[in-house]
Amino acid sequence: MTRKLRLLDLALVALLGYLGWQMRREWVWEHARADAFRRSIVKPADVAAPAAMPKVEALNGATYSKVAEQNLFSRDRNPTVIIDVQPPPPEPPVPPFPVARGVMLWQGAPPTVVLSETAGGAQKGYHPGDKIGPWTILSVDNRYVVFGWNSKEFKKKIDDLLDRTPILVAEAPAANQNQPQAAAKSLNQGNAASGPGIDIGDNKRGCTPGDKSTPGTIDNGYKKVVVATPFGNSCYWEQAK
Repeated sequence: MTRKLRLLDLALVALLGYLGWQMRREWVWEHARADAFRRSIVKPADVAAPAAMPKVEALNGATYSKVAEQNLFSRDRNPTVIIDVQPPPPEPPVPPFPVARGVMLWQGAPPTVVLSETAGGAQKGYHPGDKIGPWTILSVDNRYVVFGWNSKEFKKKIDDLLDRTPILVAEAPAANQNQPQAAAKSLNQGNAASGPGIDIGDNKRGCTPGDKSTPGTIDNGYKKVVVATPFGNSCYWEQAK
């Protein structure tokens, strides 16, 4: 028994000696590696130089105007003025056109159109450039009259301007049978009347329908003149000299 214990003790001593030797060998190796690391020279890697920093401009308050303009809590700081555009007012209605009675064209004199402002109103001769009510006569020919109003032009046919209101003739009382004949006689005499008619401007007067007096006749200080035109004879009375 004692021999076995001695053998065991020897085995343990040998094991401890081996472990001690192994530990020393590891310690020496680690010490040598650390010493070699400390003595080694590491070459630094090539590192590119950093880029230059951008130049900081001086502070300019005008560049921050958008901050004030877009401030949601202070809309009145926005310099943009919003103009409330109002729709244009409606154009005034076109006034009624004058009523035409006829047109007179003769050589050496401006064209004349006989107009009245309303049906049954006073008749007068007008030349281009004259005004009748709100209208201005711009041009006249044998078929058309051009009116001006509110910076606009209106070309109207003379036939469309003629007064076609029917004339109502009152019947005479049955008790007097001679009155219709007297009225008809007076009407025929009126149609055949001679002498100056309505004023057509330029110290001239128109001829009465059915005037049978000869050219050159002088009546009430006016002399009858008949001028041939491409549209027929034109008749008027001018002041006798």
